[in-house]
Amino acid sequence: MEFGLVRETTPQERRVPLTPEGARALVAAGHGVLVENGAGLGSGFNDTEYLAAGAQVVLASREVAARADILLKVHAPLATELALVGSGSTLVGFLHLASAPAALHQKLIAQRATTLSCELVREGPDEYPILEPLSALGGRVAVTLAAFHLTSPGNGPGLLLGGASGVPPSLVLVIGGGTAGQAAAAEAAALGAQVVVLDRDPRKLQRLERAIGRVVVTATASEFHLSRYLEQADVVIGAVAVRGEPAPKVLRRQHIRLMKEGCLFIDMSIDEGGCSETSRATTPEAPSYEVEGVRHICIPNLPSEVARTASRALGNSLLPYLFELSRGVDAALARSDALRQACGYHAGHLVSRSLQRYAPAPLQDLDVLVPREPV
Repeated sequence: MEFGLVRETTPQERRVPLTPEGARALVAAGHGVLVENGAGLGSGFNDTEYLAAGAQVVLASREVAARADILLKVHAPLATELALVGSGSTLVGFLHLASAPAALHQKLIAQRATTLSCELVREGPDEYPILEPLSALGGRVAVTLAAFHLTSPGNGPGLLLGGASGVPPSLVLVIGGGTAGQAAAAEAAALGAQVVVLDRDPRKLQRLERAIGRVVVTATASEFHLSRYLEQADVVIGAVAVRGEPAPKVLRRQHIRLMKEGCLFIDMSIDEGGCSETSRATTPEAPSYEVEGVRHICIPNLPSEVARTASRALGNSLLPYLFELSRGVDAALARSDALRQACGYHAGHLVSRSLQRYAPAPLQDLDVLVPREPV
């Protein structure tokens, strides 16, 4: 089996889904690894490291795509990368096909491609082993950004998250109690902040309390609690997500008006369109803008801000599934329910019910196309 790794062209994306360590493991098992020249530089992995791992480094992404059986990316191909989707190819990455442009769907269908979305790989009822480590990293990075942007050098009001003797700590409101929200809450609490977490699902709040203890306040995300804590917060972190769907707009402009002047809003949901109607993507070079006196930071791909750590976390969690796929994509799908959950297209056939309203194709039954292997 030939695995291909190409350089990411999505703005600000520095991560790779396969590190030299992962390449070495695949090569040792008898598989080939093709790496586009410079693909790992954003994460601090140079071509020499991939060569030493036994990978072959080539100059062009199209050559990688043409020769690889499985193409590895962090993000779905952009409009300028549609040529990477070859006939009968298999594409693995955080594809987020629900928000992908129609041109990509059409290309996948025309080329009879197979897609496996890392964010949808699910073990058991509610465990996402590839997505969750990256979401947790994003939550921690969001708090690190907040801590800096509250300071004077960060053009903030000069606040320390943890306060000081005789000075109350800052209040951090986290909207969303999933993996990213839990990690953000734990990081903020560790820095001494007062932390409030809101979520509509009481089970998530219970899991959060069990995981990090009663060092945070949890409350149901009703309009009453949302308005109450928005008025008090120094930092608001949006960590709202719906699997395979664009992020719901839980914050309206009237909610933003409730926040204190100088309050900092970090929208971690911006990769899925943002959880506030005032959100628009920003960059690390120009990270913030102001709406209604509230500074907004909406940097996509927050884990990419710690690209080397994030690449290792992604590579470690993805590698076991690459070994499953190395025996053959259909064979892996027949055995692995986790990979079946992640399959959006199979040989150009739409097989994901959640994508049905976004894709210009009739829904096919994956159980018919690739029957499950008997247990």
